[in-house]
Amino acid sequence: MMHFDPSKIEVLYSEKDLERIVERLASEINAYYTPITDEITAVCILKGSVHFYSDLLKRINLKVRYNFVHVSSYSGSSTTGRIRVKTWVDESVTDKYVLLVEDIVDTGGTLRYIINYIWKQKPAGVKLVSLFEKTIHEHGVKIDFTGDRIGDLFVVGYGLDFDEVYRNLPYVGYLKSDL
Repeated sequence: MMHFDPSKIEVLYSEKDLERIVERLASEINAYYTPITDEITAVCILKGSVHFYSDLLKRINLKVRYNFVHVSSYSGSSTTGRIRVKTWVDESVTDKYVLLVEDIVDTGGTLRYIINYIWKQKPAGVKLVSLFEKTIHEHGVKIDFTGDRIGDLFVVGYGLDFDEVYRNLPYVGYLKSDL
């Protein structure tokens, strides 16, 4: 278990940087969906995506149905490998265009589970937007809209946590000692 010292957090993405990323992703998503549908079901993958989800959807120029899943495989800073479903989509996504909204794709295990389960409900389509993609693992997940790619940094803020805290930081940072 790593010790987390908040005084050693270095800003990696400022509030302005995050705003620019979200604006770009919203533009890409609008451009993709506008020719094919006027409505999407956006599924927030809790808890880490909550700020990203909210900021992103305010910029989507379609009718948006909000939905949430809470699936966990982390404890502290490391994955347990066991997937626990805490909350699941509360309405049918059959024949709907589903946009999964993720904070960060790391090993991809939890995300593959969610994507497979969503496809079983026979949606019209499933796309994935992720604020960040960690490039350290070969996760095998197709990310349709990627905010940015980061290396093997443990990041916190803007929804990303360390042991359920630091999600409320308005920026994304990492521990200086990680470099």
